[in-house]
Amino acid sequence: MKNIHLFYFSPTHTTKKTVQAIGKGFECEVIDHNLTFACDSNEEFSLGENDLAIVGVPVYAGRVPEIATNILKRVHGDKTLAIAVVVYGNRAYEDALLELKNILKDNNFNVIAGGAFIGEHSYTNKVGTKRPDANDLEIATNFGKKIAELIETNSYKTDIDVPGNFPYRDGMPKMNFAPMANDNCVYCRKCYFACPTGAINKRKPDVVEVEKCIRCYACIKACTFDARAIPNNPLEKIVKFLETSCTERKEPELFY
Repeated sequence: MKNIHLFYFSPTHTTKKTVQAIGKGFECEVIDHNLTFACDSNEEFSLGENDLAIVGVPVYAGRVPEIATNILKRVHGDKTLAIAVVVYGNRAYEDALLELKNILKDNNFNVIAGGAFIGEHSYTNKVGTKRPDANDLEIATNFGKKIAELIETNSYKTDIDVPGNFPYRDGMPKMNFAPMANDNCVYCRKCYFACPTGAINKRKPDVVEVEKCIRCYACIKACTFDARAIPNNPLEKIVKFLETSCTERKEPELFY
């Protein structure tokens, strides 16, 4: 391999940790591309036939987030080998891995491996708590080692099968609400720096452009003052479902 590139969209850092752990398994230098704040960028990425891309996204409602799909349109291959990685909140990843694989194929990548890993759910820290944990990251690193061996011995498949259905399930619907600051806010602006879409005002973090919010909850996760929440949360029933029905530990699924 000439170069190994890591690409990830990861507002709450779970996908970032997972993709970097897979890259670690190759035991060589990697080129790290954090695409979390790239929604307004015009930068294009072109990889060659002798490169490898490890591409990771979170799962939103069983799909690849629209914002990540748009960013990945600027990542181009040339029969380049790729590993597709999705990270979900211990509920289900449904069509997301198949969708990511197809996005990469459309961009002229040969997807030789894929993985569905678990991260702490964006909506509640009671589901997938503190994941990826040490065991998840060890599995990810060993996955990277395995794919490195397959490449070294030229024994990989050039088009793997992964779970999912096409047409894909409906994605996350448009919703007109966002996390807001409460009386605990001290204007530290951690939320501003965590927001991947620039929805939070830098000077006044209690001001939010709701239409820009993708409800990744990165601002809530980043706040150390319990100062951000969704008023009259319309997702309360979903959160209760997650906390009562999705707490049994799931393990990563690997495909190659």
